[in-house]
Amino acid sequence: MMTFNQYCQIPEQDEKSGHLEIIKRDDGFIIFIDDHPLLTRKKGEFYHSNERVLQMVITGIMFPGNSLGSVISAKNLFGFQYDIVGKESQQTIDVLVPVVENDPFVKLKTTGKTGITPLSPTHSLFNFSFITLASLVRSINELVNKALQEQILEESDRHPFVYLIWRSIDHLTKEQQTVLQALAGIHGAGVVLPLGLISGLICPTEYVNGLIALQLQPDHHHASLIHDAVLALDYIASFNSGSNHGKPLQQLIKDGESESLEFKSTLRWDIRAGKTNQAVERACLKTISAFLNTHGGILLIGVRDDGSIEGIETDKFVNEDKFLLHLWTLIRTCLGRDVTPSIQTSLGKMEEKTVCIVKCGKNKRPVFLRQPGFPEEFFIRLGPASNAMDISEALKYIADHFSDQ
Repeated sequence: MMTFNQYCQIPEQDEKSGHLEIIKRDDGFIIFIDDHPLLTRKKGEFYHSNERVLQMVITGIMFPGNSLGSVISAKNLFGFQYDIVGKESQQTIDVLVPVVENDPFVKLKTTGKTGITPLSPTHSLFNFSFITLASLVRSINELVNKALQEQILEESDRHPFVYLIWRSIDHLTKEQQTVLQALAGIHGAGVVLPLGLISGLICPTEYVNGLIALQLQPDHHHASLIHDAVLALDYIASFNSGSNHGKPLQQLIKDGESESLEFKSTLRWDIRAGKTNQAVERACLKTISAFLNTHGGILLIGVRDDGSIEGIETDKFVNEDKFLLHLWTLIRTCLGRDVTPSIQTSLGKMEEKTVCIVKCGKNKRPVFLRQPGFPEEFFIRLGPASNAMDISEALKYIADHFSDQ
């Protein structure tokens, strides 16, 4: 198990004197230095399907922009994500266990104390710390409320706040997990402050003010810390180029269905027959499983094929919580409980109706749809459709696309 700090201490090749360029290869891009690939610290290639990500790496190499020499750079973040986070799925949890336990906000929520010696009222930063921490507590409460809207609480021995923190970490993308570990390690930031930054609930200035107010970093490092926080957010944003995941609901609907976006009018209600129908549920599950098996995507439930709004109210649940509970029960029962870290659900309003937004990432293992009353099937996305594969096709696809899992 390797932390971001330890990873950055591994010697790497010297790229300063070489000519860097991005070259198209197969279905992606690769960074070359002179006549050979630029390598990560563990000798992997800087290869990605999104050219924008690699452009950020090269720019970071050419213009470090940080006179204090922080190791948080696009190059180190990409290397750590490629070498460690993407290949050691358990390592994020293992590394962050003590970080979560010692996080000052976790301690505050679970014990009533941060574990940090408070500043004296005569200290020059006393008023600053008091105001900053009061504001951050409000933002953290918003983070908790957001997590409660998107997730269904299960029985757990953990404190509810700790449970929601871990569920929030589980739902992060690989690049978000990478940034979380980098900020937690290099800044000693814990996990709650980085989660607030990554989720957009606090800005880089608020994040840095929190570090200083909690005495996790000295105030004279303010400029360097701001640089790191902004770069970390830029790194995450570079992966969203061409992706639907960061778009608002109205824009998603306007874009229309595609390989990574699909509309379903209802979750369970057969509009023509005027009753619930398992086949309607299966249509939603097919789409979700196909996204999980391919490159991820978004399912909008409550939107008709033509982009007009039906609303999940048509499904006739008692309330929105019951709708989400039913959806998550279907997911866990028919796709497997271990797919939940790859799925996020939230609710949006359009035309005074409710739309359920189901965001899916590529799952770590192949996902089979096992729904009672129907045959077991394996789906992938082909264009704007979810296609079932026969056994031989599925085995070959799994070997090609999940061989590194």
